[in-house]
Amino acid sequence: MKNQTEQQFSEWAEKISRSDRQAFDQVFRSFYPALVRFAMRYVTDKTASKDIVQDCFVSLWQTRHRIDASRSLKSYMYMSVRNRALNAIRDRSGVDVDHELASIHSKGQPADHDLNDNENDEPTLEQLMNTWIDQLPDRQKEAFNLSRFEGLDHDEIAGVMGVSPKTVNNHIVAALRSLRDKYEQYENHS
Repeated sequence: MKNQTEQQFSEWAEKISRSDRQAFDQVFRSFYPALVRFAMRYVTDKTASKDIVQDCFVSLWQTRHRIDASRSLKSYMYMSVRNRALNAIRDRSGVDVDHELASIHSKGQPADHDLNDNENDEPTLEQLMNTWIDQLPDRQKEAFNLSRFEGLDHDEIAGVMGVSPKTVNNHIVAALRSLRDKYEQYENHS
């Protein structure tokens, strides 16, 4: 998906809005794997993640005449998947999703107590980094993950998170500062 340019996504959005099935298929093939991985950050079940993403694509096709090609299709799809995943969690658990965001974002990331299976083993830098990312405040972690692991730009992340691009930048800068501080502490104690 990272190989596709924003211009290509805009062209696909325009074509899909005119009911071009080939463009829809290209978007599906480009987006599907990354969106399933993204959904799994919330629901952790691969089958449920696939269902959520497929529902988003069905919805995209059903509402294709309302697509605005000037807006980011990538951002729209990530926001759709995020919202459907949160709705699925809410519907399944009956719990207010906002209170559960901290645990949802950390799934798949090692917790502090998971770093060492053997007390004598030193955690790798990658394991430490994953733990440090997991410890970021929820919004910083979400912005950081969308930027660094999903390849979205600040405007696209702003669309997904429902905040301004400047706020996204602030979250990412704060996350990077925190990660750098933790890395420097690690280096000083090694």
